Amino acid sequence: MTRRFYYGLDEDIRTILLAQIRNLWTHTSTAIEGNTLSLGDTAFVLEQGLTVSGKPLKDHQEIYGHSKAIELIYRLLACDKLEKTDLFDLHKAVLTDAITDIYKPVGAWKKESNFTSFVTPDGKQGWREYPIAALTDRLMSQWLRRITEFWNQELSRDRATRAYADAHLSFVTIHPFYDGNGRMARLLANLPVLAAGFPPLVIPVSDRKPYLSAISDYQNTITGLADLNDLDKLPDNQEKRRFIELCSGYWNDTMELLDKAKEIQSIRIEHRQSNTLIDDEK
Repeated sequence: MTRRFYYGLDEDIRTILLAQIRNLWTHTSTAIEGNTLSLGDTAFVLEQGLTVSGKPLKDHQEIYGHSKAIELIYRLLACDKLEKTDLFDLHKAVLTDAITDIYKPVGAWKKESNFTSFVTPDGKQGWREYPIAALTDRLMSQWLRRITEFWNQELSRDRATRAYADAHLSFVTIHPFYDGNGRMARLLANLPVLAAGFPPLVIPVSDRKPYLSAISDYQNTITGLADLNDLDKLPDNQEKRRFIELCSGYWNDTMELLDKAKEIQSIRIEHRQSNTLIDDEK
């Protein structure tokens, strides 16, 4: 049975903690992709069910979609294995726009090669082509086996960080979907973390540039990325270690929220014990 990070908390305290983490996780992950809603806006939208005046409808839809995806992540913890269909369901939650383009499928692997642009250390712009669409299913089958192995291990905090970093980095390097790969990676890579009994790693918006740069720098070290057909060929190098080190700092915000919830729980227990003693003395 999966150990949850919120075990031992009273229901009302647990409910508030999970809402706080949901709000933070949703805000940061969507903001990294350009969403304009603040943390306060995100909490307002999710808790009150209302919109924020002057903000794009698309931004509200992304918030609701990511929140639903977090619920799916928690439900997946009850399973002992992650399936391809689970990823497709999650992708449907994350991408809320109704798209009719068959070359931009929602809830299915990409149909065409996808690209991104990057700037080299010498200031030149380059193109990066991710693994071709024909290789996606093979690579993602490997990825699913790997994350399942992490999922079913007893992980220390250090090993949980490494599991997160490995799952995250390999997922965005495969780039299996036409869109939403970053949000998907930041959700899915937390499965072994949550299964090990830790709160999720959440990347602060202030770290957007170093976070994205670390991923890009790692991918720049992969020769023939478009033709990658085996995850075992991915390099374990200085750039990957740099990404792992970055991830080790992404516990801070959720750990702070958890520590505060535990503090409130501890105070409540002390009050209960004190009241029991008073009643016994009467």
